[in-house]
Amino acid sequence: MASALRETDYRSLAEFRYRIRLFLAESEETARAAGLEPEQFQLLLAVRGMPPRNCATIQHLAARLLVKHNTVVERIDRLARMGLLRRLHDHADHRIVHVELSARGNRMVEKFSRQRMQELKRSGPELIVALTKVILATARKGPRKNRPKGSSRNV
Repeated sequence: MASALRETDYRSLAEFRYRIRLFLAESEETARAAGLEPEQFQLLLAVRGMPPRNCATIQHLAARLLVKHNTVVERIDRLARMGLLRRLHDHADHRIVHVELSARGNRMVEKFSRQRMQELKRSGPELIVALTKVILATARKGPRKNRPKGSSRNV
């Protein structure tokens, strides 16, 4: 049986979520200041940061962004019109479309990513502390309210 959550667990979880949202809100603000929607920057970053074992195909990008295929296609269309990325058809299978950043798109991702990394350098320790508290809460063993009276276990 899982241990009952304590008030400190709820506070830890809420703090962790708050720290994530702060980072994401600042990322969204940075994207909008540059004339992009946050989702557009996320797509550019997904293209640039695609794991080596995957090509930046529409299918892989949709999976990485947790959106539907047609949503990625629409975003790619807009970003291509803005000159930030381009499509290339696979040489072996022309049904597969690879997506790559243009030089301008690459510069934009680099600039934004440097800003985000600086923000993580500043706020990362607070995020780590919040995550650590949540992880420690999940590591507790046994329900608290079923302990014998007089138990002085501090967690």
